[in-house]
Amino acid sequence: MKQLSAQEIQNLKHAVQYFQDCYLVSSIGALAGCRNGQKILRENISHTKDGFCIKFNNINGQIEDFFVTQKEMDNLVYMDKYLNPIPISKYFPHNPVIKAIEAAMNKLLTKYPYKKPWICRIPDCNEKFEFNKPSNFFKMFTGKIPIVLNEGSIKLSLKSKRDTSRMLFDKISEEPDNSFVAGTSYGFGDRISNNHCYSITSIDKASCTIKLFDHRTLETLILTYEEAIRKLKYLVGYFNKDLE
Repeated sequence: MKQLSAQEIQNLKHAVQYFQDCYLVSSIGALAGCRNGQKILRENISHTKDGFCIKFNNINGQIEDFFVTQKEMDNLVYMDKYLNPIPISKYFPHNPVIKAIEAAMNKLLTKYPYKKPWICRIPDCNEKFEFNKPSNFFKMFTGKIPIVLNEGSIKLSLKSKRDTSRMLFDKISEEPDNSFVAGTSYGFGDRISNNHCYSITSIDKASCTIKLFDHRTLETLILTYEEAIRKLKYLVGYFNKDLE
């Protein structure tokens, strides 16, 4: 089986999100932007003409592989809530690596349904892999416990952790080789989406700005530190050394 090529990994940085799995697409996009994250992607994902093998490094403390066939990937169809297929633009195709991971997550959650937290089971969805926590996915996929700020809190923004947030923003700026995502809650829909997850592209300590990439719209969003503290709920991810 072949490992992912350098170009396939680069393509993951801006892969389009179709299903309700921003946690997955943004997490993979973030890993693709970090040296050791890229190494994990090469080690965990391999493929042939018949399908993909996706390795998860921590399923109940064990490594487990899930093979998905091309037919299983073809059967993963983007649909509306009434199960009507939604056409996908030929200009923005569904990234095959993302699709393989989504199909593998369906298999994983069929075998281990409790790997989807109860709160993520509340929203209606068409596929098992839709809705989950970035920290949960990161830990299962990489085998490493991520840095988590406020993800599980009842607080809807980072305002109660203002100082800690600014310190983490600064550290991400100082150590740009990293893999972090940022997520929102409800009620902060000005310029950003509710209940959504973004890859953090970069942070500039000098200008106190954060650059986010939205895999749903394929747009880049720039927030000031203060905007981020008011409008983001959580940060999750790794510095490069955390993924060694």
